[in-house]
Amino acid sequence: MYPAVLGKFCRTHLLARHTDAGRRRLAARQLWAISAGASVWLIDLEPYEKSRVVGVVKSLRVDPVEGYIEVTINDGTGQAAARWSIRRPAPELAIAPGIAVALDGVAAVGDDGRLTLQEPGFQAIPYPASG
Repeated sequence: MYPAVLGKFCRTHLLARHTDAGRRRLAARQLWAISAGASVWLIDLEPYEKSRVVGVVKSLRVDPVEGYIEVTINDGTGQAAARWSIRRPAPELAIAPGIAVALDGVAAVGDDGRLTLQEPGFQAIPYPASG
């Protein structure tokens, strides 16, 4: 792929030439993220920039005391979290581990030092069965 096609994506993140099956799956997930409309891979996510990320939900956490739903997604390059308030109707509960999602929003640095998308727009998207 040419850099002009990849835009912000760095070719160094692609792992397609490795023989290890796990690495091939990660490389396939990275390419799938691009084809699904991601504007940036999670490893390249910058704070305070509007971006669209695509990944597979790895975990879901509901904290009724603090009043939020948090998911962690993975796109083959890294992980990021997304948080929604549950003080309003929560269609985000339709998200479950293993579901592929596209998230649109701005990442902020959380108290724990990791990037978290606050109240991002989301869309469940198809994920190849072989992934």
